[in-house]
Amino acid sequence: MTESVNGDPGPLVVVLLEHAVQRIRAELYALSDASFPGLRTRHYRLLSMVPPGGERLSRMAATSGLTKQALAQALEPLQRGGYVEVVPDPTDGRARLVRLTERGRAVNETVRRHLADVEREWADRVGEERYAVARAVLADLVPRPAAAGTTVTVEE
Repeated sequence: MTESVNGDPGPLVVVLLEHAVQRIRAELYALSDASFPGLRTRHYRLLSMVPPGGERLSRMAATSGLTKQALAQALEPLQRGGYVEVVPDPTDGRARLVRLTERGRAVNETVRRHLADVEREWADRVGEERYAVARAVLADLVPRPAAAGTTVTVEE
């Protein structure tokens, strides 16, 4: 247990997650203001879910926890902004793929760089070795996927 932001005792995991979410949200909003107007946390999350070859709408809906209708609404501003395109799946004419455009790939690369900067700042704050150990422990806590063909990657 540790002391939370509001002074009440709380589990360290809650305090840490709240801090991380607030920090990342602030970074993303600053990025939106500087380079990608109108994008919010939900947009960055959706963009990060699209693999290089694209993703089927149905799979993306399942992964995101959104209904297909809610996903279509969430993707609409990303399509309008030129970040993604929704196209027929060449392997199944009934299915549709969400694919990143060059602009969408640029967003993901920029976000990765910004988040790497946050991690470097944290490593500087506690020391490289301590941060490497903490990061390795947290990576071990990431649930391993049960579904075949699904991977979770934590970059070292």
